[in-house]
Amino acid sequence: MIQIHTHRLANGLTVALEPLPGMATASLCWLVPAGTAGDPEGAAGEGESTLLSEMILRGAGPLESRAWSDALDAQGCERRTTANPFHVLMTATALGSRMPGAFGLLADAIRRPRLEADHVEPVRRLALQALEGLADEPQHQVMLKLAERFLPSPYNRSGYGHADGLRALTTESLRAAWRRRAVPQGSILALAGAVDPHTMLPMVERALGDWSGACPEPALLRPALGGVHHHVQDSSQTHLALALPAPVDGSADATALRLAAAVLGGESSSRLFTEVREKRGLCYSVGASLSLGRDRGMLQIYAGSTPQRAGQTLACIREELERFTGGIRTDEFERARTGLKSRLVMQGESAAARASSVAGDLFRIGRARSLDQMAQEVDALSVDSVNAAIERHWNRSWLDRVTQVSIGPAALGPGR
Repeated sequence: MIQIHTHRLANGLTVALEPLPGMATASLCWLVPAGTAGDPEGAAGEGESTLLSEMILRGAGPLESRAWSDALDAQGCERRTTANPFHVLMTATALGSRMPGAFGLLADAIRRPRLEADHVEPVRRLALQALEGLADEPQHQVMLKLAERFLPSPYNRSGYGHADGLRALTTESLRAAWRRRAVPQGSILALAGAVDPHTMLPMVERALGDWSGACPEPALLRPALGGVHHHVQDSSQTHLALALPAPVDGSADATALRLAAAVLGGESSSRLFTEVREKRGLCYSVGASLSLGRDRGMLQIYAGSTPQRAGQTLACIREELERFTGGIRTDEFERARTGLKSRLVMQGESAAARASSVAGDLFRIGRARSLDQMAQEVDALSVDSVNAAIERHWNRSWLDRVTQVSIGPAALGPGR
């Protein structure tokens, strides 16, 4: 069995390394506790983490933007950053032999980004353009609005920021924010693939051992709004999104509910796809996905239809949800379990997927699982255990806790 080497440095940084035999590439996933939930609210600077996630890739340490980028390109290192409610995430992939050379440059981006004044305005313009562009992406927009109403503030933020907040940010405020928020306490660094723990861990300790600092997690500001909400948009389409509560990833039923969610709407043989789209032809797209976080979980459903059929689409989805509370069949169980196992096999062929999985596990459940351990969790399931989990968490009273958001020319009812 492949061993994941996990260490906690004296400064609070958690480091995990998973060597994968036969793999030529190495990948890094670095979670820094500077996510969108910790931004100043609204016009005070919401969007801070989004700008920072872009600016840390524009020069670091002694190297200005072009020189730093050229140095990483010389190592053949692909990299990107993004922000979610909890973290600014850096991901990077290179040949295993090149990762040690790339790592020092990437560490500089976290510890010593230049955050130069002449980069602020171009980065701000990019963020504002992305925010304005949401009006042209109603499918994406409806899911963002769903999370905004289903999750409590400030963990319901989209990551696109607030227009006035983006405009309010300055070079000085961004530099101060990164010094305050980019700290080792709460940071997680995972490397997977062609990595040698005996070589890489001492390198990480040399580069990051004297890094210091801690920043408290953002406190809850307001409870979730929930309810039914419609956003009027003159369109030939109606986009519908539903969210329902789910347990956290550390729950004993997490794997069982992942399988159940796949039966409901995670694949082309799922109930929603078969009943709503294929049999009745009510929508052109429908599906469900399960997000199990550290503190709260969410089952999301999306459907895209015409305004004339949106009401029928919603009613059909609700019928399938009510039927789903009664459990799944053996054939559905077997098919979904095969799908879960197949996805695990494919994850094992990607260093980037493994680095992200290890980092995510450490954050959400406090321990990193190997692929073998995850496969054992799937193998341990039975149709009876999955149905028992559905009965515990997703019974009929669960349907009363739905949050519903739609975008289109006419409002929809609650679908009951």
